[in-house]
Amino acid sequence: EGDSLPVSAFLGLEDGAFPQGTAAYEKRGVAINVPEWQVENCLQCNQCAMVCPHAAIRPVLTTDEEVAAAPEGFVSRPATGAQGLHFTMQVSVMDCLGCGSCAQVCPAKEKALVMKPFSTQEQKAPLWDYAMSVSRKANPMNKFTVKGSQFEQPLLEFSGACAGCGETPYAKLVTQLFGDRMMIANATGCSCVWADSVPSTPYTTNADGHGPAWGNSLFEDNAEYGLGMYLGVRQVREKVAMDVAEVLANDQTPADVKAVLQDWYDHRDDTEGTRERADKVTAALEGVKDSCPVCRRIYDRRDYLVKRSQWIFGGDGW
Repeated sequence: EGDSLPVSAFLGLEDGAFPQGTAAYEKRGVAINVPEWQVENCLQCNQCAMVCPHAAIRPVLTTDEEVAAAPEGFVSRPATGAQGLHFTMQVSVMDCLGCGSCAQVCPAKEKALVMKPFSTQEQKAPLWDYAMSVSRKANPMNKFTVKGSQFEQPLLEFSGACAGCGETPYAKLVTQLFGDRMMIANATGCSCVWADSVPSTPYTTNADGHGPAWGNSLFEDNAEYGLGMYLGVRQVREKVAMDVAEVLANDQTPADVKAVLQDWYDHRDDTEGTRERADKVTAALEGVKDSCPVCRRIYDRRDYLVKRSQWIFGGDGW
């Protein structure tokens, strides 16, 4: 009934942006066969999670208390390399598309994932909901390894890509490593079809509300499109840096605020710790922004305190 919508329904949405994570509400329970985790055979290598095109299988770490409170059927074993925690490789039977990539890649002699008819696994759907509700744990591994990367939340999930898609595991991995500060320029092609079949998108946000910002260009101009994003952000950040330098030079600036701003200024182009430094600056400016116009300017542009991670996705379209 879209033709009946008045123009007023679109107030505040003039830029065409739409909410993150909406692909999670589509195509539920469509697989014929889905993987069943064989806990006793699992090597905890996380390769299955890495190759999953739809982020429908993920390693989950739980405490003793969370295991005790888990619903019936939730299984786990002691986590390797994470003392005091339990490990579960949890499958979302409702979001799996049944490609079998996870079972195929499993290196265990006796496979830790076996494809079973959906009808035999459907009752396990609530286990995914519980696994996604447990407390966040610090990554016990180096996130720039196969195993460690999969303990990071994927910020690309349940896309409209074909079962067994070869593109989405790569894009998903990038979001696990850099997703909370990513900007993506995407050429027209498969990678924009599975990413923005309006009104849904698989790009989502973490518990803090941070996630990739994504935009689509024409087939051939994606390099210029992505470069424009990068240059635009750089210009704004250079202005923020000039304002920070002005506040640092002001004798009236409190010492504690100066210390935080100086740390940001000295490391503004360092990716490691950029989110933490940005949060500290934002908190420090809360108390002075109403009495310091330049501080207010910095505060209003606080989204640019974080060093963005600019990406250009080409794919078959480019």
